Amino acid sequence: MTLRTPDEAAETLCPFSRVFGLPQASKGCHGPSCALWRWEVVTTAHPLWRDAVKAEAAKTGEKVPYPKAAAHVAENKEAYGLIPTKGYCGAGGAP
Repeated sequence: MTLRTPDEAAETLCPFSRVFGLPQASKGCHGPSCALWRWEVVTTAHPLWRDAVKAEAAKTGEKVPYPKAAAHVAENKEAYGLIPTKGYCGAGGAP
């Protein structure tokens, strides 16, 4: 499993799309509209999260463990680019 954008995923075959009796699988991955689709999780251990919190702490002069900076980043995820854009098929487990 690799992380893919919904458009990239649409180019791959869904493991559940094969209909018995037909020679070809029917359609590509449905991405976010499928119940098995899982978005990439951006947690506090993610490098992008850590970098965003450190950058915010540097702006405000906050010291470790950066509670105010972390709260600010959590409230403004979109501004820091922390909204997931890639996902994976949950049928195969985590990537």
